Amino acid sequence: MDQMLELNAFSRLLDFYPAAFSGNRLNLLLLRDAVPIWHGKSYLRRLDSLSLMDERREYLMDEQSPWPFPRIRLESRPDPWNLSDALFSRFDEAQAILPSQGDIAGIIDQRVRSQLPRAIALVITDGLSYYDLPADVDAEPILVTGITSTAFGYREVVGKPSISRRLFALGYVHQLGFTYFDPRANDLSGDVYDSFAMSQIARVKAFTEVLDAIDKANVGPSYFQITMAGLDQLSHAHWDQPLREQYVAHILDNYDALAKLLRKRFGCALTVLTADHGILWREHLESRLQLTEELAEDLGSPRYVKGSVLRAYGRVLRCAGQNYTLLRRISAWESIVPLILREE
Repeated sequence: MDQMLELNAFSRLLDFYPAAFSGNRLNLLLLRDAVPIWHGKSYLRRLDSLSLMDERREYLMDEQSPWPFPRIRLESRPDPWNLSDALFSRFDEAQAILPSQGDIAGIIDQRVRSQLPRAIALVITDGLSYYDLPADVDAEPILVTGITSTAFGYREVVGKPSISRRLFALGYVHQLGFTYFDPRANDLSGDVYDSFAMSQIARVKAFTEVLDAIDKANVGPSYFQITMAGLDQLSHAHWDQPLREQYVAHILDNYDALAKLLRKRFGCALTVLTADHGILWREHLESRLQLTEELAEDLGSPRYVKGSVLRAYGRVLRCAGQNYTLLRRISAWESIVPLILREE
C-alpha cells in the first residue's frame, strides 16, 4: 500500500480507537491532531475509572503493554519534503517522539546491559543522512536537535557521560579509539576521545587499518570507537554529480566487515553506526529553497543562521552556548541521521 494511504488509514482509525503504533516514527510527524500515549497500563487504568477523559485522537507508543485496541505498524519512510515541512512546524513534538543524538549513549548502554556482548564498536561517520541509505537498510531515524555541524554532532553522539566511560564502568576496560585526526592537535578529536589514554588511540588513514588492529586486539570485554569518513567531504569537494550511492555502499561495506570481524573474534558483539549530521544535496536544494534578502549574506547553512532572528520563518534554539535560528526549510536530509545496531 502507498505510504500516504497507510498513514491516512491509520489516521482514520484514530477517530474511533486509540490504536497502538509501531514502526517508523517519522510517520507520526505527518499526523494531524493526534497525541501519543506513552504508558499503556496507566492509560487503561484511567479508562476504566469513573473519571471522564478528554476526547482526543490518541495513539499508543508503548509496544510492550497489553492493548485491547488495534495495533498498526507503518514501516515506510515519509517523503522527505513533507517531513521537512513537518519538522519546522512540529519541531518540539519531533523532539518528544524521536530519539535524538543525545540519546544514543543511553541506547547503547541499555543494549549492553540487556545483551552483555563481548565487544562493542561505535562508528561515527562524518556526514550521512537517513535518506541517503537504501530503503532496505534497517536503520532507526535519529533527530539532530541542534545545528547540523561536525563539532556539535560528534560531541552529541559521544554523550555526557561518554559512551566510553559508561562502558568502562560496566567492565569494558579494554578500549581502543581510531581517528583520522591527532587528539593533541584537534580540539574536537580531543573531546571525542577524552576518556582514552593516548596509548589507546590510533591515527589511521584507511578503514582497513582499523580492521587489522582489531583483528590483533585482546579478546577480553572491549569497546572500539571509530570516527570514519562519510559524505561530508564528498559534498564539499564535488561540483559535479558526486558518486553518492557508491560512497554510501562503501560505508556500509566497511560497517559489515567490522561486524563480521567482531563476531569472528569475540563471538558476541554489538556494532553501531551513526552520523554527526546529514547532508542537503544541491539537487534537492536549488529547486525549492527560497532565501530572504536580509539573510542571504549571512547564510552558512540552508538550515540555520547564528543568532536570534525573530521571524515567522525562523525557530530559535540554544546550542553549544550560542543562539541559532533554524530556518523554515529545516530539511529532513540534514536533520535525520541513521542509527544502525547489529547484534551478532
